[in-house]
Amino acid sequence: MGGPVSLRFDGWIPFRLFWQGGQPGVEWLYLGNRRLTEPFFEAAVQTAVQTPFNSLFRFRTPAQALEDWHSTSPGLKPSGFIFHLSRCGSTLITQMLAALDGSVVLSEPGVLDRMIRSHLRAPQATETQRIDWLRWLVSALGQPRTGEERHLFIKFEPRHILDFDRIRSAFPDVPWVFVYREPVEVLVSNLQKPSALVTRGMYGLDAVTADPELAGVDDDEYAARMLGIVAEAAVVCASQSPGGMLVEYRELPDAVWRRLPAQCGLAFTDADIDRMKSAAVFDAKQPSRRFEADTETKQRHASERIRSLADRWIRPAYRTLEKLRS
Repeated sequence: MGGPVSLRFDGWIPFRLFWQGGQPGVEWLYLGNRRLTEPFFEAAVQTAVQTPFNSLFRFRTPAQALEDWHSTSPGLKPSGFIFHLSRCGSTLITQMLAALDGSVVLSEPGVLDRMIRSHLRAPQATETQRIDWLRWLVSALGQPRTGEERHLFIKFEPRHILDFDRIRSAFPDVPWVFVYREPVEVLVSNLQKPSALVTRGMYGLDAVTADPELAGVDDDEYAARMLGIVAEAAVVCASQSPGGMLVEYRELPDAVWRRLPAQCGLAFTDADIDRMKSAAVFDAKQPSRRFEADTETKQRHASERIRSLADRWIRPAYRTLEKLRS
């Protein structure tokens, strides 16, 4: 009799995480050779999960399957990680990179967020175990789909800069970028259309939201303080960790083809740059619409109190980031 046969997951991608007895498992979705080009990973999942095939044949496996698949097919080594303050151009970067056939781009996968926060569901696990789970999951997410891909980029959620040490432990050599923007404009955007970061209860009582002082402030101040926490964490990472690059919103889109190649070891052809420039013409979150600059609009809509909150809670870190960038 032969030994155990390792399962193959060609064309499949993990898209949900579940927990059994303190161990993670994943639910798989079939994408075939379809590339991920939507602005966000979850949008691609919502489309694919409704196909007749996936309605019938989705399946679950324990973490051991992730480890086995990692050993059999390691996937693409990450070329770059993108961290951001929120509403500051990070989706533009991912959409420009996704326009290239040679790129796999993962934009804020929910399954990755839940694995990064595995300490909440598996507090008994060692840090080594959590790092292994994270590596195996990224390996499964970063599989080539067409055979032409050579680079893997991951955009994390804003709060993941607070998990930087764990991510860095799992991937110590991966270059990273932190994208940020003028504080008033970021705060106005998050108040007009609140992101998960500034929405109370969205994250539960984790290390970011458990501060008792946050419970007693209004929504405007809550948003400003949450953005400030992220910006301050970015200052620490940029000051203490090698391999990082700071990008201010005003540098986009040019920074993608002018600064990113040296940072991430890339070589863009003239055709690549033309494709990225074409992608930058459209709204990153709504690619069917052309991009319209909104800096003046956001500044105009900022009340004196919003400006005061931005100045108190976000601007000190912003100024430090600007000094570090220059």
